[in-house]
Amino acid sequence: MTEPTVLRWPLPAGAGTGGEPYSCPECGAAQRLTAALDLEDWSAEPTYMTCPAGHLWAEERFPRWMGADIFRLALEVNPNLLEDIATLHALQAEGDDPTP
Repeated sequence: MTEPTVLRWPLPAGAGTGGEPYSCPECGAAQRLTAALDLEDWSAEPTYMTCPAGHLWAEERFPRWMGADIFRLALEVNPNLLEDIATLHALQAEGDDPTP
C-alpha cells in the first residue's frame, strides 16, 4: 500500500494557534474539526478544514507547511499512523471524541 499524499487529520479538541482555537467561520464549531494535511505541500497557503456539519474553509492561521511537517514527523514516530487515523475517524463518526 502506498501512503496517501493528503490525509484528513482529526484535530484534537481545542487545537489552535496563538492560544485561540480553530473554529468554523460559518457555524462556530470548534470540536471534531478535520484538517486536510498534504505531505508534499510546504507552501504558506492556508490549510483546508471541515467541521462536523460539512462546512469547508481555508484556515489562514494553519499554513500548509505546518501540516506537512506534522504529518512527516508523526509518520516517523508512528509507522502505523494511518491505521490509527482510520480508527479516530470511525470513533468520531460514532460521536465519540477520543482526544483529551
